[in-house]
Amino acid sequence: MINKLKLAVLILPLFAFFLASGCGSQPAHPNELNAFDDTTYDSLTVAHGALTSLRAEVVSSYPKYAPVFNQAAAAYATAFNSYSLYRTTANEADISMALANLTVSVVALENAFLNDMHASSVNIVKMRRKANAMRARASASVTISDVLTELEIAAAVAKAIPAAQPYAALAQIVIDATSQAVAAEAAASGQVIDLSTIQPLAAIL
Repeated sequence: MINKLKLAVLILPLFAFFLASGCGSQPAHPNELNAFDDTTYDSLTVAHGALTSLRAEVVSSYPKYAPVFNQAAAAYATAFNSYSLYRTTANEADISMALANLTVSVVALENAFLNDMHASSVNIVKMRRKANAMRARASASVTISDVLTELEIAAAVAKAIPAAQPYAALAQIVIDATSQAVAAEAAASGQVIDLSTIQPLAAIL
């Protein structure tokens, strides 16, 4: 587990910085409407990958997180519906607000896990300062860099949890969710925008 954690946390900061700095060379989606459409789809793809991974774990092993997961899933559904509408109306205002709310919900879900990991508050503050600096270099709107950066923070804090601790399994869930988010974005890179691949997730009953 230690090697996997270290590998993930070494890769993710570089990946997030790559996106936030605007220096990426990710292929555009062939049917994108514009750059905003492109990055919004990528942002939802990243969030969908993470939430799909987290949902499976919550259902199978951690039902206590169902309420906060459902809040994040609802925020995702709102963002998805706004994005679907955007692709016919080209109104950026609604989707931008929905993505901001989605990011807040993702943070709330992460924090629920981090608090139960007994993660170091010093580490959390340090990583969030780094995130703020990265976001300041990015655009003012919420993009894939915001969503991925929030996931990276949780992964970096989780990495500091010793494997021998009883919270190590919880930490691994956060690492896996972040890895799934990165994998989902990479798989969609350069592919046709397909809303069927990022449909809203069902609430956990």
